[in-house]
Amino acid sequence: MGLLDTVKNIFTKTEITEESFEYESIDSFLTGEAENENRTPANEVAFKCDQIVDATYQMEDLRVEYEMVTSYFTDIQTIEELPQDVRKEITDIAKKIALLENETSEFLHSDDRISDENFRMIQGMEKELTDIFKQLKDLEDMDLKIKRDLKHLEAEKNTQEYLQESIEERQAKLRMFLMGFGSAATVLVLILAVVAILTDTNLMVLILLILLVIAGMAALTVITYRKLSYEFKMSEAKENRAINLMNKVKIKCVNNTSTLDYLYGKYNVKSLRELEYLHDQYLIMVDEVRKFQKTTGDLREFSEALSKLLFAHGIKDPDIWSKQSLALIDDREMVEVKHSLNVRRQKLREQIAYNEELRLSGLKDIQEILKQNPDLRNQVKSELEVYHINVQ
Repeated sequence: MGLLDTVKNIFTKTEITEESFEYESIDSFLTGEAENENRTPANEVAFKCDQIVDATYQMEDLRVEYEMVTSYFTDIQTIEELPQDVRKEITDIAKKIALLENETSEFLHSDDRISDENFRMIQGMEKELTDIFKQLKDLEDMDLKIKRDLKHLEAEKNTQEYLQESIEERQAKLRMFLMGFGSAATVLVLILAVVAILTDTNLMVLILLILLVIAGMAALTVITYRKLSYEFKMSEAKENRAINLMNKVKIKCVNNTSTLDYLYGKYNVKSLRELEYLHDQYLIMVDEVRKFQKTTGDLREFSEALSKLLFAHGIKDPDIWSKQSLALIDDREMVEVKHSLNVRRQKLREQIAYNEELRLSGLKDIQEILKQNPDLRNQVKSELEVYHINVQ
């Protein structure tokens, strides 16, 4: 029974179903790529065009942020170069703001809800919080989706590698079976032939039947072997598809992760949930501030006075300095502000460089494809002109 089971297993299809590597949630980008995985030049050009467009838009957004950070640096330089009398006037107002903030802070933080730094941060971006929450939620949702997709694609790749190993093992068993069966059958035929000669018995029918069985088994073995070879090629194609998709998803992963890290650093949080918590605590504290009507009234008055004074001397974004009053008083605090801006600017430069590399790589690949497929030039030109991108 064991021998029969072994022979049956050799000629039976390996049971690895599609369920072992299918995944239930992959975004439209991946779905489209999987459906068009015939790797035609036109499809490859379409993918490269998407890569160029995505990288270009990413760089535009990053450059806007970079210019904003650079503008902060320009404002700092302008402030530091102001005449001493103007600097003294600015410092005097900043000291009053800092003092009032300290008094308010002592009242607000009697129960240690959130730090002064976080309170001022939320206060400074209160009008933008709705957009910031949406941006972070979209990025975090995309991060989860990308990681899930990569996990499923890795599982598909591993499944196909296992299937290929299984097929190679079965092909090796087929070769051994064919050699063993052929050798045994040949010996049996020779024995029958010798017996027929020695005993002068007509065993031709039996010998022919054995030869027929040998031919049948040989034909079945060859058919099975070829079928396994076809399954092996299909499995290789599926593995290559999974690898290609993984590489494409990783491009999105790098951009998404870099943007999230930058925003987490910018808002000094580790997640959207933490920022929402800070906002909730901020709202509670603001409600308590109403009890300090006199103090907050003075604080608002001095903040407006500082903004007007800074604006009058060429500061582009004067409102943020009422939340950075300590930096206007203490040079060490200003050094910290500069360091924070430098870190942000360096991260932005790295992201811009990465996307520029993607854009140039996409353009180079398209140019290579067009050299081999000049008939696609009009398609590429019209597709990229929509986004105001030129390919020479």
